[in-house]
Amino acid sequence: MIGALLAKLLLILAVALSGIAQPLREMPIERLPYADQMEEAARLHQKAGELIRAEKARRGIDLAEEDVWAIGIMGPHYTAITTTSAGEAEKRTSQLPDFAALCVKYFHEAGIRSGDRVGANFSGSYPGLNLAAVCAAEVMGLDFVYSSSVGSSTFGANCPGYTFPEMLKTLYDAGLISRMPGMITLGGGGDMGLNMAGYALEDDEWIEEIEAMKARLLEEGLVYENIESFSQDIAIHEEMYGDIKAFVNAGGNGLGLGGNDGVILSIGNGLLKPQDVTVNKRSGFVERYLAQGIPVIHLLNVHALCGEGIPFDPAAPPEIGTSPLYYGGWK
Repeated sequence: MIGALLAKLLLILAVALSGIAQPLREMPIERLPYADQMEEAARLHQKAGELIRAEKARRGIDLAEEDVWAIGIMGPHYTAITTTSAGEAEKRTSQLPDFAALCVKYFHEAGIRSGDRVGANFSGSYPGLNLAAVCAAEVMGLDFVYSSSVGSSTFGANCPGYTFPEMLKTLYDAGLISRMPGMITLGGGGDMGLNMAGYALEDDEWIEEIEAMKARLLEEGLVYENIESFSQDIAIHEEMYGDIKAFVNAGGNGLGLGGNDGVILSIGNGLLKPQDVTVNKRSGFVERYLAQGIPVIHLLNVHALCGEGIPFDPAAPPEIGTSPLYYGGWK
């Protein structure tokens, strides 16, 4: 009895020190049965951040001033390849290694096991969430087939000199991850980068940056697809994913969310169980896979994801394994 009470008090103290500004609620004491695997994924994510930060330094790229924890995954506010706007605190929080632990939890809750084939669609907007899914898949031994785009919203992987596919290559070359994306696109408008800030503003300097980035990607073997239509984009990705048991969508690009206004908001966030969804030619992969009876892990609303037991924009990142997430979240 005393031991259980002490464990509970220590957990509450850890949460308070991590900076969670939430009312204290009843919390569980027992760790989840797969909490060790969650920690392993979080530590892999932490190592990924260290390698990315070091590569940015090697390339002469300063960390974003908004990256107050100096994790190194998020980017600056506005650059030539920025496509849309997003919140600074959301992007900073999404760097936390605990999101890799959350993905392990979601995979288990979806019934996914080692060797299962899982598809994923990543934009460059939430590199921390992308890496969370990749690290979880690595630790769980999944057959993980995924695509990645280049463009990014504000504070994402929006450095023209070091894009998200290049971050993945850094990790792959270091042996930290075992698989590169099966497909790369430019993202943004038309999945061809049409609304990147350089093009949208018709800024000659920024356009030069974009063209230099494209040339560098090709030189590095990171060949991007030439997308002619939304239907073609859907078709070639479906062929790549094949027969999957779950799907992960991270970020808010059109391929994942589609063009049916309001539908995604009504579907929700996090682990989504199969549901009755009407699919049409504007539907993205979240709708399409749910309608096929396939669970979807939708990683976009960082506030909502933090409701699983991760601190939102804390004063300092929590120690891996101490967040309520590892104990089943707030109760």
